[in-house]
Amino acid sequence: MRKIIGPGFVLYLLVVILLLASPLSGTGIRLNEYFLGIRTDHYIHTALFLPFMIFCRLLYPKTTFFIPFFIGIFFCSLCETLHYFLPYREFSMQDYFANLTGLILGATAYLFRK
Repeated sequence: MRKIIGPGFVLYLLVVILLLASPLSGTGIRLNEYFLGIRTDHYIHTALFLPFMIFCRLLYPKTTFFIPFFIGIFFCSLCETLHYFLPYREFSMQDYFANLTGLILGATAYLFRK
């Protein structure tokens, strides 16, 4: 099982970075629309970071909660900071909080496992 989860986690991290670093203009995706008062791109940011803690739980079941959680916070920060250096992307604290929301929801699933 770990032979599949390890490469899957690496692939997941690469896909997240690729999606957050790619230019989205000209794709026809409308990220500025609102659903229940929240911008669509914030839902996407949340969904992207939701699996992080679940992957950590599956890969390192004996690790304490705090180590992968703080690594996840660092990864969220790194991904949003990447936007600051890309001319076609925009750094946004709201996107960062959406990233953290996904991480926290994944951490909740991590804590309430059986």
